[in-house]
Amino acid sequence: MLRLARLYYVEGISQNQLAKREGISKATVSRMLSLARENGFVTITVNDGLRDANVLASQLHELYPEVQFTVVPTFQNNRSTILDKVALSTAYYLDDLVKNGDIIGFGSSEALKMIANHLTSKNVRDVVVLSLTGITTNSDCETFAYETGDKLAHAYQTKANFLPLPIVFDNVAAKELVEKEDLIRHLEKLGRLANIALISLDSIEDSPFLNQMNYFKDEQKQALIEAAVGDVLGHFIDANGAVVDPDLDERVVTTSLNNLKQKEHSIAAVHNVETVPTLKAALNAGYCNQVFIDQYSAQVLLDSHA
Repeated sequence: MLRLARLYYVEGISQNQLAKREGISKATVSRMLSLARENGFVTITVNDGLRDANVLASQLHELYPEVQFTVVPTFQNNRSTILDKVALSTAYYLDDLVKNGDIIGFGSSEALKMIANHLTSKNVRDVVVLSLTGITTNSDCETFAYETGDKLAHAYQTKANFLPLPIVFDNVAAKELVEKEDLIRHLEKLGRLANIALISLDSIEDSPFLNQMNYFKDEQKQALIEAAVGDVLGHFIDANGAVVDPDLDERVVTTSLNNLKQKEHSIAAVHNVETVPTLKAALNAGYCNQVFIDQYSAQVLLDSHA
């Protein structure tokens, strides 16, 4: 555990490289690194201070000129506090941003639920709130989605809309048949027209879609683990942001990645370093244009370009 932690945090060896070198899975590497942090084997001491949050935001903006970065000062906080601070910062921004007639699409994650929990009521009219993905069979993820939608709707004087479809179909023909229903067509059109998208990002190791539900056979799951860095709203993508399994992607009920590129506000909230490779891939492909990120993860993202 300690040797892996040193190679990752000190030597800068990626989790993929560590997995290959040690002959173990990326998920195992991720778990061991998490245990090293949680048990106090890894601590961060920076004599001259972690790079200033505003400096980090400016440097990241230079790398991605089309993206607005908000780096949340979170050095030496625990993981739950970091999540809370990133969520609160994102919620403050949303409270200022949302106006009459906005269409807000959202994914399913703990971070998005936390953001919604921090929203305050705003006197706006004709706001539409809807899920951008189908319904999962995982109770935690389903709860995240419903709580996120309900809190958003309460804050912005409207009701939440949910796609009454499973997150993934067995075949494309069945999906296309159901999508001909008027209600489904209407909701999917609203999702495409949404000018604000709250997108969920997960590392491949932490993706509930992959790891906590029985959607995939072992061989397909292993292929995704080897090829993908993570998932964005249910799309499994590689380091360049490209879909790794087009056949699977056609069966997933979610807004398209190309549609995310067209959003006026495509917002990602990152609160742990494990998600940085997925964020980097999404940035490289142009899937998000506004990022709220904790201070340490921001530095890891910046250093990955060195």
